[in-house]
Amino acid sequence: MLKVPDHQVAGHKAGKGKLGPLVDDSGCFYKPYQCDDRGSKEVAFYTSFSSNTKIPAHIRRFFPVFYGTKLVEASDGSGLSPHIVLQDLVSNRNNPSIMDIKIGARTWYPQASDDYIERCFQKDRETTTSLLGFRISGLQIYENKESGFWKPVKKLVQAFNVEDVQLVLRKFVSSNSPTDSNSVPDCSFAPSVYGGSSGILAQLLELKEWFEDQTIYNLNSCSVLMVYEKESLLKGTSPGAEIKLVDFAHVIEGTDFDNLQDICPTDTTKKQTIFINGLPCKSPDRIFASDFKSTKLRDAGDTDKFPYSSLTLVTAADFPGLNTLGLSIARTDLDVDGMVMPHTHPRASEMLFVFKGVVIAGFVDTNRQVFQVMLKAGEVCVFPRGLLHFGFNVGYEFATVFSVLNSQNPGVVSISDAAFSDFDTIDDLVRKFISVSALDDKSIRNVTLSR
Repeated sequence: MLKVPDHQVAGHKAGKGKLGPLVDDSGCFYKPYQCDDRGSKEVAFYTSFSSNTKIPAHIRRFFPVFYGTKLVEASDGSGLSPHIVLQDLVSNRNNPSIMDIKIGARTWYPQASDDYIERCFQKDRETTTSLLGFRISGLQIYENKESGFWKPVKKLVQAFNVEDVQLVLRKFVSSNSPTDSNSVPDCSFAPSVYGGSSGILAQLLELKEWFEDQTIYNLNSCSVLMVYEKESLLKGTSPGAEIKLVDFAHVIEGTDFDNLQDICPTDTTKKQTIFINGLPCKSPDRIFASDFKSTKLRDAGDTDKFPYSSLTLVTAADFPGLNTLGLSIARTDLDVDGMVMPHTHPRASEMLFVFKGVVIAGFVDTNRQVFQVMLKAGEVCVFPRGLLHFGFNVGYEFATVFSVLNSQNPGVVSISDAAFSDFDTIDDLVRKFISVSALDDKSIRNVTLSR
């Protein structure tokens, strides 16, 4: 016997002649095919994911079990209709508190139509998606037997700002009533629900680690469900806190997207009102040879102040011809004893070429091993993406190096200069880096040197 789900908090809901999901008594959730090609795309993802041997077992637990497809009577009374049959994620729970969170700083995918992208842009800007990288799509919080659930209406949830989201995340794990505007959420359940080795935060970090490494799927516009049982906590047992990833109608197989045209110099004359993964292109009739030349790396920078080095980074925002090519370039000048403070590029690997001088350069891998080389004019080294790296001038003359990074927006995450405030002189700082004994401490396990 199929029925409307009791605990659906977001998405299209069945009933009153509307098409929506259904559940049965055996623990199955029937999701109707979405219009256009979204239904077939979601089926394709589940089919691929369920049979892909490259998906680790500990990651599969974050996804609903896929049972195939089936023709069932649609909830809108239109007759037999194809449905995706999935695991009902709350069938074994009595009064679950649930939050549905749409993840991603953008909710569109590159192959979408212009009209769809514009609608997503509009919604992303109007909600917390662009600001926080996620938005709450719906929720219910169980209070008690007398009051039941607090389930804010869709319009209220859509209007959540950053402060509202912070408040709701506290209410979600509090013992006091979420509807009492005079009480401050006590967050008394946070250690059991959010914290701990099996809590929601630990699960999210585990999923995040896989997201950062996997290239099998581009998971566009998915949602995370957070679920737990308040009654179990009050009885002194586990709340059963867990996360599940849902909504895969916009997932595509992992791939590197090729440019759709030969060239796309940045249009720097217009104020950017639509923010995309890149920069707007010039009109073809306004592209000139000068767009593909830059003089920004011609002159040395100021190296008079600590750490006696200067960096000039040129991206597509400064050099129009770089747009869509996945490249940035940089010039670093180092005075004698000058340093490039430790930093990372979260979106790029870096190739460094020594134009003049003698430089020591190195990076630290995730096993805390240091790889360090001495470079003379004409020599090259590479820093893998996301790894902490540094450099300093060990010669007796001014040094200049050039770098190429394989992203048009590589990003820079720097270690604060304050971390080195206990060094009286630059000599002490240099010795700290090149001394094997100094590097072999609790923070860095060992070092590999090359000269």
